[in-house]
Amino acid sequence: MPNTNQLKTLATTLGCVVLMWLPLASHANDAQTKMKYTLFCSGCHTADGRGSGDPRIPDMRNYVGYFTAVEGGREFLIQVPGVATAPLKSKELAQIVNWMLRTFSTDQLPDDFKEFDEQEVERLRQYVLRSELGSTRKALVTRIEEYKKNN
Repeated sequence: MPNTNQLKTLATTLGCVVLMWLPLASHANDAQTKMKYTLFCSGCHTADGRGSGDPRIPDMRNYVGYFTAVEGGREFLIQVPGVATAPLKSKELAQIVNWMLRTFSTDQLPDDFKEFDEQEVERLRQYVLRSELGSTRKALVTRIEEYKKNN
């Protein structure tokens, strides 16, 4: 039976192994999430988030993060029809939206930004913006411009 010092050494070694493995796991998760973004989102938003050129599908680069800073913007990101109705589990959708925000618009995220989780996405995607999509986006862009002036 190992003594106390041997158990401490073993625990420390295992802890180090886990800590060294975490970045690899995170990288693997990001790679899987990027692949899902490519499959389900890049057809309209393109691989680099610049949008398709259609004004209904705007450039997300250096901008989409602002939506999380204004009232109603967080909900909007999930309730856009292509997001809310995507054939993905809410956990996967949360991962993709969080990846998009970090990848395309990290500098625009507010300091108190909280990542989306499965429960929030599940709740928000129950309501899909349809006819009010354009007017909702327009109102949010106005809020974002005001936010940018004040921050």
